[in-house]
Amino acid sequence: MRALLAGAAAVLLASCAGLGAPVAPEAASPPPFIPTPPSFAPTLRRAMPPVVGVYGMNARSTGHIEEAAPWGSSVDTAVIGAGFFIDEQGHIVTAAHVVVDAARVLVKMEDQRVLQAELLAHDAATDIALIRVPLAPTPVPPFGDSASLRPGDWVLAVGEPYGLARSVVAGIVGGRSRHFAEEREGLYLQTDLSLNPGNSGGPLFDVHGAVVGLNLRTVVGPYGSSGVSLSIPIETVLQVVAELRSGAPRARPRLGASFEDVSPATALASGRLYASGALVTEVSADSLAAQMGLRSGDIVVGMNGKPLEDSGDLVRVLLGWRSPAGTQLVVWREGRYQLLALP
Repeated sequence: MRALLAGAAAVLLASCAGLGAPVAPEAASPPPFIPTPPSFAPTLRRAMPPVVGVYGMNARSTGHIEEAAPWGSSVDTAVIGAGFFIDEQGHIVTAAHVVVDAARVLVKMEDQRVLQAELLAHDAATDIALIRVPLAPTPVPPFGDSASLRPGDWVLAVGEPYGLARSVVAGIVGGRSRHFAEEREGLYLQTDLSLNPGNSGGPLFDVHGAVVGLNLRTVVGPYGSSGVSLSIPIETVLQVVAELRSGAPRARPRLGASFEDVSPATALASGRLYASGALVTEVSADSLAAQMGLRSGDIVVGMNGKPLEDSGDLVRVLLGWRSPAGTQLVVWREGRYQLLALP
């Protein structure tokens, strides 16, 4: 019997040896890769604490769209905005039009505390204001470099649209150094962010959580929002704040003229092949521009030896202008170039 069992076992082992190693089940194929937008949640966890809501209570209309009753309120009238701390002593920067005409200014913190703020100073030309709240050391955001932004870069805005707490929007940079004729010496960052009433004065963040600008307004055309929003570069904000804190704003000569970009039709009508330079749209009486002989319709193509590609270039030169002495403008007028200078 034993011999019979041993023989059967030998036959079984031989047959198994011929089968080879066991085969693993076929692995499931990986799911297809589906790209998703980046999440900014980690960035915002670091960026949120220095941001505050700013309420100019019982303020009269300033002509800006931010005037509205806080969400769900039927009692108080407020110009709603936002702001952010710039130091650990409770100083906050915001948009001037949110606070300058207010009977009192309230600040809502990240933890929902409401504090009364003191308006320290403001600069009407740039629409920047400095306010302060009595607080222990407060978080301060890192400040970035707006010049490093490229069209297409992601940016974020945090504010309190219509009084809604801590609302975040994301978009991309559309352009830098944007200039508009009605604001003679303003240069802006252009984005496609959806800025609503309550975003003015809030920070513009890059993807690293650094503040690169102060959100100001959305350009509104005859048919509604144009998808163009404007922010003041952080370098300008910090410069103005330093002047406001010193109590001695930097005196800068004013040319006294308004400009806009040269359209293709204007370039051809003036006899030029290139739509470069800055088209003069208005010259103020008794201004430096008038003394130099600048006229409406002139195309300024150079100032103090610097060629100008567009009106933003001219504004950039004017922002660094220190003295009218020796100032020269090269203009295209009546089919030829002319050199203008103070008499």
